[in-house]
Amino acid sequence: MKECTEKKRNPTIDLLRVIGLVLVISAHCGFSSWFTNARDFDVILLMFLSGISFALSFQPADSYFHYVKKRFFRLVVPVWVFLIFFFLFFRLLGRTFSLSVMAQSFLLLSGGILFVWVYRVFFTTALLNPFLRRLDEKAGKEVFVILPAVLLANDLLHDLVFSKAGTAGKILEYLFTYTIAYGMVSLAGMAFSRLEEKGRIFLGAESLILFLIAGLILKFPDFYSVKYPPRLYYCFYGLFWSVLLYLLTDSLHLRSLPSSITWLSVHTMDIFMWHIFAFYLLDTLKPELLDHPWLDLFAFLGIGVLGAFLQDFCRKAMKRRNA
Repeated sequence: MKECTEKKRNPTIDLLRVIGLVLVISAHCGFSSWFTNARDFDVILLMFLSGISFALSFQPADSYFHYVKKRFFRLVVPVWVFLIFFFLFFRLLGRTFSLSVMAQSFLLLSGGILFVWVYRVFFTTALLNPFLRRLDEKAGKEVFVILPAVLLANDLLHDLVFSKAGTAGKILEYLFTYTIAYGMVSLAGMAFSRLEEKGRIFLGAESLILFLIAGLILKFPDFYSVKYPPRLYYCFYGLFWSVLLYLLTDSLHLRSLPSSITWLSVHTMDIFMWHIFAFYLLDTLKPELLDHPWLDLFAFLGIGVLGAFLQDFCRKAMKRRNA
């Protein structure tokens, strides 16, 4: 999902970002379990692309405070505005949510409405990105060791400490375990952006090997059981597919994309947000429609794009008015 705006757009990143968006939304459409499990690299792909984009477009002259402010207004404030509209709209339809669900939604926690947790991990990971970029600049080839070492340590810390610490452990899981895991994925994207072809292939091969080793140890569990929070096994599965898809797409030597695809890439975060509205709208008005995967996918994408378009139109109108 879009973390930075490249001065010169990268068609490979744009196309893969749209693919990632479709895969994420398809997870909420009730497709077969084998497909849902196989495509469960979508969030990793989007975070990986976020790391590449950050490395390509980060401006060192920006103060950290200015950077955090931009990320906050880009990732958190739009969700809060959306949630105000969301809860008021469904209140008018007669569907109410508890104060706990509403509060956790605004905090972007898993106890809120479905799917908003994605914005939390993108924001907390974004807070790490400037530091991860410095680490990547100094690490060189050592990044191939840093990635598995940190992910393994993150898993152990969660399993041996956080998971046994009650409410405090849950808070640390949200703030630390998720952020470090997805931070390593973002770091992999940063490293990928500077690697030559052999290094990129090595990163993909390393990811596949470590995924298989972890899978043999864990007996290849369902990805859902190792995604909340993300474990080494899940992260390297996602990194393997992310690297492979990037290499395959990049081999096409795309010079440009249709403007519609570029627009979808630019507004990925907004489209995802409005697909949440579409999900709850169907669930409220005609829940039986949620049993039709392809219908749901087209409905979620259609309403998501429409919502993002109207939001973009209103945003531009307000800027013109204030200019």
